[in-house]
Amino acid sequence: MYKSILAISEGGPEAAMSFRLAHRIASMFGGTVDAVHFSETHPGDADIAAQAMPFLKRVTDDRLNARARETERAYKELIASLPGATFTGGHGVTRAQLVTMGRFANLLLLGRPGTDAEHIAPETVRMALYDCARPVVIAPPNPNPAPLESVVVAWNGSAQAARAAGFALPLLAKARTVTILVAGTAPDDVGTSFLLRTLGRHGIAATLETMDHGAVSGRARGSALLDYTHDTGADLLVMGAYGHGGVTNLLGLGGATAKVIASCPVPLLLAH
Repeated sequence: MYKSILAISEGGPEAAMSFRLAHRIASMFGGTVDAVHFSETHPGDADIAAQAMPFLKRVTDDRLNARARETERAYKELIASLPGATFTGGHGVTRAQLVTMGRFANLLLLGRPGTDAEHIAPETVRMALYDCARPVVIAPPNPNPAPLESVVVAWNGSAQAARAAGFALPLLAKARTVTILVAGTAPDDVGTSFLLRTLGRHGIAATLETMDHGAVSGRARGSALLDYTHDTGADLLVMGAYGHGGVTNLLGLGGATAKVIASCPVPLLLAH
């Protein structure tokens, strides 16, 4: 059960989207939300360009302070009404403190990352996935307010997929339809029957679908998964988060994972 959700915002446009989704999920389970403003940069940080041109420093500091105010505004509008909800604002939260808070949450919720200043930093998402050891939900821009009734679980038998499916059990149990999607391999080769059996023991009557993505690249697999999610009208996608062991793309994740995070049209539950 998701009784304690940690919602992280850097105060851009994603603040309202992620906080709204955090409120929805907390309400589904009678839980609450601890909202945190966290930024990889802080007022007063100065690079060489800012030191040479103080005006740039003032502009950057003003932007960062405005983003902190936006996080607090979104919290008051969207989360503060939840019993037990908390807010940690300002610029004082460190990475280590955020990791500690994350490890004691049932679920972490963030907006979609990006390289521009209007999105949550990729480094923050990497930290949530790799260091907090908890499931992470990425809120898409303008998420559909409809209930999370149709869920697709991307399954390949890996440890990451197993963790994601296990963490998603509370949402799967509330869903109207649950689809286990196996792509590019035979279901029996990745233990799908055991997953279906376990879900059945939790009262979840999942159906099995297979997909031949027809390509070998990670990005192609990600695109095929996104197309399936869109075409079937799913409300939630569950998948493992796979890494290369180094920062080889936006998130330092596998090509399929990075592609899905960057473009998923519905809430995305991930586990590493």
